[in-house]
Amino acid sequence: MTRRRYTPLDHAEEAIAAAALAVVVFAVGWGVITRYVTAQPAAWASEIATIGFAWVVFFGSVAAVRQRLHPAVDMPLGWLPAPVARATGLLADLLMLAFFAFMAFFGTRFAIDAWTNPSPVLRMPMTVLYGPVALCSALMLVRHLQVIAERTRR
Repeated sequence: MTRRRYTPLDHAEEAIAAAALAVVVFAVGWGVITRYVTAQPAAWASEIATIGFAWVVFFGSVAAVRQRLHPAVDMPLGWLPAPVARATGLLADLLMLAFFAFMAFFGTRFAIDAWTNPSPVLRMPMTVLYGPVALCSALMLVRHLQVIAERTRR
């Protein structure tokens, strides 16, 4: 059996989520320091923390799909005959793929529409906040297809 070679893209979701988490921790920490230590609180800290948190959640979700860590109720499948259990699993996979495609499509439309809507403090396009919904939904679709392909090979 040959071992699979890993590429940097294999764990890109975790790296992006970890970087976003570091941004959240820094922004919240800086916000607390400026609020209670200086007389001038950093108004941007809350906005940056919110954007970073969205990136953590959605890129973390992609990693969870890739590692098959999302919750599933599979105990009743064991009670079903094998063909029915396989059909139910296939239906669940198709529903997940349809949901990811739906979110990618409408997330993209929403992110494009948000381009002209600036954030309250930093005046960045709100696409920075809403973009991960579209991008990560598309990535979850791809990662779930990879999971299905791997499961099929086994």
